[in-house]
Amino acid sequence: TLFFRRLAGFEAGAGGEAEPTAFFREAYYRPEELTDAYRQSLAAWLQRYGERLRSDGQPHAVRRERMDSVNPLYVLRNYLAQVAIDRAEQGDPSGVTDLLDVLRRPYAEQPGKASYAEKRPEWARHRAGCSMLSCSS
Repeated sequence: TLFFRRLAGFEAGAGGEAEPTAFFREAYYRPEELTDAYRQSLAAWLQRYGERLRSDGQPHAVRRERMDSVNPLYVLRNYLAQVAIDRAEQGDPSGVTDLLDVLRRPYAEQPGKASYAEKRPEWARHRAGCSMLSCSS
């Protein structure tokens, strides 16, 4: 999700091809662990993608709007649901209400709601309900 939203902002010839992992940094959990082979592969792919964009001739703003209309900015991530559940269990249902409000318009940027579009925080990496689920049936 984060990768494709960032890709929508890619402009051929604007420098993203030079260091693609920097351009897409927001989409990676551990960008420092990306291999040189991966970086080279991504750079080659972006070069071809940029050529395709130029040949299509579609204005950047139009392409971005079209891409953003099919790639949601906000998705129900496990850690977001767990935070809302934890708050509700403590007697504060506003987390559930806020989360539902954001998810009703997943494609539109919503002022003050950037935290709902972020990667999983490190604290949730190994927490049950956030990164691992169990079935009690």
